[in-house]
Amino acid sequence: MVSPRILQIALSFVVAGAWISSATLAGERLGSRLAGLITNLPSTIVVAMLFVALTRGTAYAAAAAASVSIGMGLCVLFLLAFIVTIPRGLGVALGASFGAWLLAAWLVSLMPPPSLARGFLLYLLATAFAMLVLRWLVSLPPAPRRKLPFRLAVVAGRALFAGAVVAGAVTAAQLAPPFLAGILSCFPAMYSSSLVILTRSQGAAFARASGRVMILSSSSIIVYAVAVGILFPRVGIWLGTLLAFALAALYLLLLARFARSGKEALRALAWPGQAESR
Repeated sequence: MVSPRILQIALSFVVAGAWISSATLAGERLGSRLAGLITNLPSTIVVAMLFVALTRGTAYAAAAAASVSIGMGLCVLFLLAFIVTIPRGLGVALGASFGAWLLAAWLVSLMPPPSLARGFLLYLLATAFAMLVLRWLVSLPPAPRRKLPFRLAVVAGRALFAGAVVAGAVTAAQLAPPFLAGILSCFPAMYSSSLVILTRSQGAAFARASGRVMILSSSSIIVYAVAVGILFPRVGIWLGTLLAFALAALYLLLLARFARSGKEALRALAWPGQAESR
């Protein structure tokens, strides 16, 4: 019989590989905004929280979920560092972003495990800081898509690469206590593999635009984690997983529509004539 840990790693490999290859493929055809949104639909965290609950109980899963806000705050800093440094090259960007994540994770590990409210506050502060930097200090010009032919070998290679990165992060998270498990479940494996793929296929400008959307939509993962922490002890693991995913997907859809309507309203205020003619 296959052990739960091996099964979790295998499922993470398959789910992450399929998800990231699909998200990057969709982004190449439909734009950077969609790539950033699809990436932040709950995927590997679904597998992680499900297996944590099955192997260690719903109380442990709820405790790990309380730390996901901090983990996502660290991922926001990872994305910010990548966006700022990618014009200097992919190697520099990966070194800077992983360095920023490791430094922030080390500082967080020195803190006592925070409550859910304090973890959420830290996430909000990290996101507000990132958006202010991108708004006032970083220029993000429009990023046109490159038309690339569909190649099954390329898609399969992306799936293998992304799956291997995420499976390695899941393996590390399995050996951690609840507080660190929540943080490691949000290790930027999905983001790093997605951004590497998009940079190599579409260029640095496209990857930066996708990264900005990832920062905004990363809150959907927190919605999922909070729902897991509330639902698992009350309705069970399987129904709780289904309801939490549905809530996160609905939130992401509403966020996308709100962001689009907000941009259109600002455009109408600035250029009313153009807004009417669109």
